[in-house]
Amino acid sequence: MFYLRAPSEDRILALLDGLRDAELTYATQGSTREDLSRPPTGFVLDRYGVELGRGRHVFDRARAALSRIENYPPSFTRIVRRPTKLEPGVRFATVVSHMGFCSVHPCRILYVIDEPARFGFGFGTLPGHAESGEERFVVTLEDQSVRYDVQAFSRPHALLARLGAPVTRAYQRRFQRETVEAMRRASAA
Repeated sequence: MFYLRAPSEDRILALLDGLRDAELTYATQGSTREDLSRPPTGFVLDRYGVELGRGRHVFDRARAALSRIENYPPSFTRIVRRPTKLEPGVRFATVVSHMGFCSVHPCRILYVIDEPARFGFGFGTLPGHAESGEERFVVTLEDQSVRYDVQAFSRPHALLARLGAPVTRAYQRRFQRETVEAMRRASAA
């Protein structure tokens, strides 16, 4: 959903409340839970990640940031959601500022990974999101190495996203660069 001015948090929360029973905008729900070698037909697969540092303290900081969905780049995004535990069924919206206007992208948490050395979540897109697809964010601790990895498949869903596919893809690439930096900052704090 595109706006000339960013809607209020109350308006976005009302939008999310209205999507309580909405279906996802794609059919392969939960498929990012496992590592994908290829995307579902018609989608683009993105996989990327970075080592954040070493040690349990780095993992604990990265886990805490991810549990608050602080991996989104503050330079052009913000997350709106009700204060609640990160769990399946929770809805949130990403508000994106770009080219003089903003867009709101509703999502639903599909699963949470909560293990001693692995934490993350996957979400799917709801009606109103410019893209259709699913994304997983995960932090892991293995042999003292802490990694942040992202896996997503998507395709343009909204008319403006389809018409502006190269611009949309450029914002996805920007997100990829900046989410890595956001998690580096969060885990080093």
